[in-house]
Amino acid sequence: MVPERIVCLAAEVPEILDVLGVLDRVVGISAYTTRPSEALSIPKVSGFKNGSIDRILRDKPDLVILTSGVQKDLASELAQRGVTLLHFNPHRLTDMFQSILLLGNIVGQPEKAERYCAQLKSEIDVVKKKAAEFPFHPRVYFEEWMDPVIVGTGWISDLIEIAGGEDIFREISVHGRSAVERIISPEQILERDPEIVFASWCGNPFQSNEFLTRAGFTTMRALREERIYEISSEVLQCGPMLVDQLRVMHDLLQTFVDSSNGVIRRSS
Repeated sequence: MVPERIVCLAAEVPEILDVLGVLDRVVGISAYTTRPSEALSIPKVSGFKNGSIDRILRDKPDLVILTSGVQKDLASELAQRGVTLLHFNPHRLTDMFQSILLLGNIVGQPEKAERYCAQLKSEIDVVKKKAAEFPFHPRVYFEEWMDPVIVGTGWISDLIEIAGGEDIFREISVHGRSAVERIISPEQILERDPEIVFASWCGNPFQSNEFLTRAGFTTMRALREERIYEISSEVLQCGPMLVDQLRVMHDLLQTFVDSSNGVIRRSS
């Protein structure tokens, strides 16, 4: 028995199911779904944190897929209605592969899932090898939210390191599963003086003026050298889209390293 009517409230899942050849089983998606294009004609039945339970259940799904603690209330309400749930709670990049393999087993396509993981790992390795040639690793700050200031989750820190950067708050990202565990102060950012800033404000456009006008930030190297970049919100979804965002980060870091004319400013 495999599920035949799936609702994906996790925006990264439709792309995985498409690669596994079962996108035709999906009867509802999150409004935050952006890929694949073939999924965008499927009815949008929920946002991310909130949604109408009746709308989610309108097409009588035999499986609803959710992700992260943000969706715990939706999961609880659906469980009370007797719905079969698959609730991911990813934190590190390796969790993406575990999710793909689990989905492959659930939908009856384990071999396709294994091949897909191998493909994604191969693409990641290409970037990793290029980054290994950097003469130094630029200090990177990633901001996931602005008030309070929250740094990126574990898989974002993993991407920064693979791309060739040094995540200045890696210890916080790796150990902080929940957003509240990743709250920092603007003063901490200034103390670590990042050379590059990446930002993606969790579903909201990055307001660069708000960032630039924070007290004391004019002394930050990344600001002085105009190396502040908005990254697509897809980086906040623990799915195959992370490979694309990894390449974006790597290219930006490569440009910075190249601009140093090969001068090693410090050991990595």
